[in-house]
Amino acid sequence: MFRMISVLFCFCVYAQVYAQGPDPSRRGPKNDDRGEQFKVERIAYFTEKMGLTTEEAQSFWPIYNEMDEKKSKLFEERASIMRKFMHEQDQLPEKEVKKLLDRLVVIQEQESKIPVEYDAKFRKILSEQKVMKLYVAEMQFRNYLLQKMRNNRKAEEKHE
Repeated sequence: MFRMISVLFCFCVYAQVYAQGPDPSRRGPKNDDRGEQFKVERIAYFTEKMGLTTEEAQSFWPIYNEMDEKKSKLFEERASIMRKFMHEQDQLPEKEVKKLLDRLVVIQEQESKIPVEYDAKFRKILSEQKVMKLYVAEMQFRNYLLQKMRNNRKAEEKHE
C-alpha cells in the first residue's frame, strides 16, 4: 500500500516539476517518450529509496533537476568535442586541437565542481542520512538501468 502511495505521489511530483514540458529543440519524438519514462522511473525510484516526504520532495527535485541539467549540458558539450575530434582529427590544425583540448579540460573541471556544490545544497534541505541515500540510489539506479538495457538487448537477440 505504501509503495502504491509513493508511486502516485511521485507522478504528482513529476507533473508539478515538469509542468513546462520537454524542450522540443533537444529531442525527437521517440527520445522524448524514453526521456520522460526515464524521469518518471527515476523520481519513483529515488523517492522510495530515499524515503522522501512530500515537503522534502518538493524542495529536492528542483535542485536535483538543476544539477542534472548542468551535468547534461556539460556531457553534451564534451561528447560534441569528442565527436568533432574523432571525425575530423586528420583535418584539424594543431591550433584547433589545442582549443578543443583546452575546452575539454575546462569542462572536466566544471564537472568535478558539481558534486561539491550540490552536496551542500542537498544538506541544507535533507538530513545527511537522506543525502547518503541519494548517492546510493544514484548508483543503484544506474546499475538497474544497465541491467535493464542488457535484458532488452538479450530479448531483442532472441527475437532475431
